[in-house]
Amino acid sequence: MLAATGLCATLTAAALPARAEGGGVAEIKSYLTGKLNRMDGAAHDFVKNADDYQKLVDASGGDYNRVALEHGPEALALVARMQGDFKIYHNEGYETIEGITAGTKLMVDFDTYLDAGVPKGEATTDSPASTLVLKDRNGKIITDRNGNLFHYVIEPTLWGTKELFVKRLSSEAAATVKPVTVLPRADVCVAAAADCARKLDELLGIANRWNPTLDECVGALVWMTPTLNGYFDDWRDSRYNPQASLGRYVAESRVLDMRGIMFSLQLMCNAILPELAKKDPALAARLKSEYADILAFVSRVDARERQSGGKITAAEIEELAAQAKRRTDQLTPHLKQMAAEMSLKLPPKPTLA
Repeated sequence: MLAATGLCATLTAAALPARAEGGGVAEIKSYLTGKLNRMDGAAHDFVKNADDYQKLVDASGGDYNRVALEHGPEALALVARMQGDFKIYHNEGYETIEGITAGTKLMVDFDTYLDAGVPKGEATTDSPASTLVLKDRNGKIITDRNGNLFHYVIEPTLWGTKELFVKRLSSEAAATVKPVTVLPRADVCVAAAADCARKLDELLGIANRWNPTLDECVGALVWMTPTLNGYFDDWRDSRYNPQASLGRYVAESRVLDMRGIMFSLQLMCNAILPELAKKDPALAARLKSEYADILAFVSRVDARERQSGGKITAAEIEELAAQAKRRTDQLTPHLKQMAAEMSLKLPPKPTLA
């Protein structure tokens, strides 16, 4: 990792919105489109900032040392703005809707493309490859199905954790922008920003046209709730195995992603529970309590990491992953019971078309 570059400023976890209860599927759609509108705006701001950064590089003849020497403060400010955009469309955005998008057939391919897809050489049935092929403005391939847009391209570019996507500065140039020692490649920033805005435009359009059903919303709960413990592997690697994490999950702890996805699932469940309570109030109360328990557990994990100063051990992370799995293993049968009580037909697990 290039963590000493100074590009790795930590973004603070955003406060999540108040829990919605009793709104049914309309409340779920409203939450999704509201989030996506803000994300889409941030993606288009990313485009502007990336274009301005490219202009600085062009004005310096493509020489990143000149950029640092002649336009250092302006370049760093633009990188900070692009990082801020990422915070909005990813940390405060996508991770708080992923339980919905990854859990529904209509939107699952966006999840694979943007946030969850792995390199083609690592793909499995449960971890499909991202179809992302990113090209610069001259048509040269930057990355070809080598992981998703957010974590394999944008994050390591803006936080300087992947040599391929940055330009290392000379000692003289680096001295003018301490402690930064690399700058993001402008061509990668511009291409990634345009692609991010394009895909979020598409996802917002689909979300606006989406007519959610109880079947697919409960199905998303069934399929996505058990994914919680898998986030702990990414958390462990990003802290203790940088080679395995490939520069990912440096903008914020992976615990933020755990909180976001479980919040979106809790919101969906709470919106549906009044309908279940008409048939089985005890089960409704139990599900509400179980999701609240999981969110409280994630909050304790977050507090534990913060109190440790980020020095929580790999063994501790493994134990916390086991605790997370026990909680979701307990909850999943109750979700299936909810589907049965409400005479719902669960859709198949969402996969790529």
